[in-house]
Amino acid sequence: MQKLKEHVSDRLLFYLALVLVVYMPLHVFIVQSASLLTGGIEIWKAAKDVLVFLLLPALVWLAYRRGLFTNRLFRTLFILAALYGLLHGLFLVLDKNDDTGSALVASVYNTRLFVYMLLGWLVGTAKNGEKYLRVLLTAAVIIASIVALFGVLQYFLPHDLLTHVGYSLERGVKPIFFIDDKPDLPRVMSTLKDPNSFGAYLILPILLTGYAFVKKQVNKKLFTRPFRRGTLGVMLALQTAALFLTFSRGAVLGLALSIVTILSIATGQRTLRILKKYGVFLVGIFVIFGFLGFLAKDTYLVQNVIFHADESTVLEDPNELRVSLTQKATEEILEEPVGHGPGTAGLVAISNPKGGVLTENYYLQIAYEVGWGGLALLITILSIVTVRLFKLSKKGDLYARVLFASLVAYLFYSLLIHLWSNEAIALQWWLLTGIIISIAEEKKGS
Repeated sequence: MQKLKEHVSDRLLFYLALVLVVYMPLHVFIVQSASLLTGGIEIWKAAKDVLVFLLLPALVWLAYRRGLFTNRLFRTLFILAALYGLLHGLFLVLDKNDDTGSALVASVYNTRLFVYMLLGWLVGTAKNGEKYLRVLLTAAVIIASIVALFGVLQYFLPHDLLTHVGYSLERGVKPIFFIDDKPDLPRVMSTLKDPNSFGAYLILPILLTGYAFVKKQVNKKLFTRPFRRGTLGVMLALQTAALFLTFSRGAVLGLALSIVTILSIATGQRTLRILKKYGVFLVGIFVIFGFLGFLAKDTYLVQNVIFHADESTVLEDPNELRVSLTQKATEEILEEPVGHGPGTAGLVAISNPKGGVLTENYYLQIAYEVGWGGLALLITILSIVTVRLFKLSKKGDLYARVLFASLVAYLFYSLLIHLWSNEAIALQWWLLTGIIISIAEEKKGS
């Protein structure tokens, strides 16, 4: 009977994880279109998070029943995450100057990462944990390819297309993005909320698909069954094209960082030998492209697509705006080191009736909202997870290798956007990371 109960709970956890992996990239599209028919858009927006947090006590109980608290790594991460959640809770209870609704939403956004990781860890403890992981990775690249296809089509379709399914500023989501609001320079976001988040979301599927495309044995290892090479090529082309059509410079740089990371780990000393052998040639190419870029720096294409800073536009230079936002946030963090409260910075602050700041930097957002203590807890958790994934990567764990490489990109890109506030990115990465570390811990324990 006990084994039957464990089997049922394993399957239920796996199906929940599978539904979330498929649903999250489509969340914004489903919310906007479905609520247009039924009304209650706020209920649609909140439903996924309400479900996950309602399940939190059951997840913690299952973790206890399965003896996870005897594992030092799990116990350490759980305590740190609990302290992080408690800190948000204290602000909700004690801060009388905040907007309760905004504070609650921001607290959910900031802490749900670790609920996703807990769910993933439990999936990884299942008897068929590695099989479940391969199914989820397969689902992740397939749904990413579908979303990417829509993103590529979006570039060519009428700009008002999504207004017909409920997208509007009044309902919280722009139907189309442009570089500096120039109609001839659209940026795709597909079914996600904005181009930068879409670009960041695609980094992990591109790494998974690309790694499998390059290495046959990786294709056999990562997915439930190997994809045909042609299928991998099409999916990779769609995902990469969609990422570039976001015109997200941070996403492109993040992808480049992750590719360099995975190559360095996979090939080790061979990469260093190649760099030494062809170093002068590579530097020469870099200098040539730099010189060509300098010559073309004042052209319409470079000013808009590369720098997003055409002087002829009436909008403020986004690069200068980012610097000014960083300076303002830093000054206010230094003035209030204990934090201003959840919902006073980041994406939630945009709709906060009491106002707030948009830091365009996830680390500054957390420091602004929950102070130096909150930032220290987040960085500690990220550091522990980073080190664990790196060690697994060096030991040849292909799953960890891809997740570590994508984390390098995300750690960088978090300096430029409110990265972990996006549900699709957060769910995909933290859930899969939880499973991978859990499987590794189970193997180590046995």
